[in-house]
Amino acid sequence: MADTVRRRAVVCAVAIAVTATSCTGPSTSPTTTTPSATAPPITATPLDVAAHLAEPCAGVPTDLTAQLGLPQRKDAHDTVLVGAGDQSECRLSSGPPLSAAAEVRFYAKARPLPLVTGPGSQIKPTTVAGYPAGEWVLSKGEDGSFTSCQVIVDVAPSQGLATLYNGPSSEPVTASCAKATQLVEGVLTALRR
Repeated sequence: MADTVRRRAVVCAVAIAVTATSCTGPSTSPTTTTPSATAPPITATPLDVAAHLAEPCAGVPTDLTAQLGLPQRKDAHDTVLVGAGDQSECRLSSGPPLSAAAEVRFYAKARPLPLVTGPGSQIKPTTVAGYPAGEWVLSKGEDGSFTSCQVIVDVAPSQGLATLYNGPSSEPVTASCAKATQLVEGVLTALRR
């Protein structure tokens, strides 16, 4: 039951992301993703996420996920961001009953931020721990669904990571964005060790 609910939450988040992306207007080519021409420079020390492709949950601190109420963990290797090459994710959830779900995605072959920003993008530019980042509100939970926020970070000239946090509809989306940021900051701290 918990796996079914968790899968539905992740599928809903992906569906929302796809819908949001498709509503931003026509792209220059339907089969390729065109990076933004002005990708922000990476001025912080580059990090390597490639070691976490095989076992992505190994790159996510367990004390952090416990603090966020997300003790359930599962490695996955689905392609979510087309054009980003090799990618993997750690799926996290509160377990039964499902009150929150999250994921941490590692991109070892491409900076994800330029692949999702550009004309019509609803991603708010920001920085996380000195790295260029973007915050993307996918759902405000106004229809009774989860609130959903994604934080995407470029950590090297050809690598990055992203976190997605889905909180209960009763929680303000700002709280979900704060938790997505807390999750990405914890992963960045672990990568620096």
